[in-house]
Amino acid sequence: MNNKLKESSYIININKPLGITSYDVIRQLKPKFNGKKIGHAGTLDPLANGVLIILVGKNATKKQSEFMNVDKTYEFEVLFGFETDTYDILGMILNSKKYEVDEIKEKVEPLLNNYVGEINQKVPPFSAVKIKGKPLYRWYLDGNIDKVEIPTKTIKINKIEIVNSRVVSKNELKKEVMELLETVKSGFRQKQIIEKWNSEFDFTKQDKFLVIKVRSDVSKGTYVRAIANDLGKKLGVGACTLTITRTRAGKYKIEDSIQIADIKSI
Repeated sequence: MNNKLKESSYIININKPLGITSYDVIRQLKPKFNGKKIGHAGTLDPLANGVLIILVGKNATKKQSEFMNVDKTYEFEVLFGFETDTYDILGMILNSKKYEVDEIKEKVEPLLNNYVGEINQKVPPFSAVKIKGKPLYRWYLDGNIDKVEIPTKTIKINKIEIVNSRVVSKNELKKEVMELLETVKSGFRQKQIIEKWNSEFDFTKQDKFLVIKVRSDVSKGTYVRAIANDLGKKLGVGACTLTITRTRAGKYKIEDSIQIADIKSI
């Protein structure tokens, strides 16, 4: 815990675990803070972990917009060969393509260089951005996504680079995907999604899959899973994120973060 404010307000750098929502973190923390107002600054998806800034007390929560506006750093793994409706593996597979691993690997780095600077990024259909008072993902699930205009945001990517790459066999990837999906304890389509991934692995002719880990420094409002989806479209094979870790939010870093269980009652 750090940055204690007056009147028992706190700014806490939590390392959000995989499998739960950002609001689940707040739900777990509420009993520890005796009814104080509590919020977070910047949502992380269920299959994303890392730095989640928790604001406790009136003096902290009123600074929410200040913490939301900071630049962030993400490390995310891009899995090539699958396009999903959420742009990550916790989504329904829309398309899958067979590809040559070495050919795709050679093309990724030059493509990534084109993302540096200000770019226009369309908000993913599975996001909490509200259109006409309703989250965008609800429009999608209700079958009405074509009735609204999906907003485009101007974002800035200060730096983007490949950390490493790996080639994974079909059996290894299936095990990894299933283990990640099983970390999500609740989900409105989880059973169908697991069934779909199982089916894809049973029938795909692809024996080896490319996974590239990317590190990126980005402005507020950037969706790194949208970068993965866009890479897949440009390469013509589809792509989604396998894992996402937020390693920094402003001055708060993952190496200084704490686990939920380590917070003592105040």
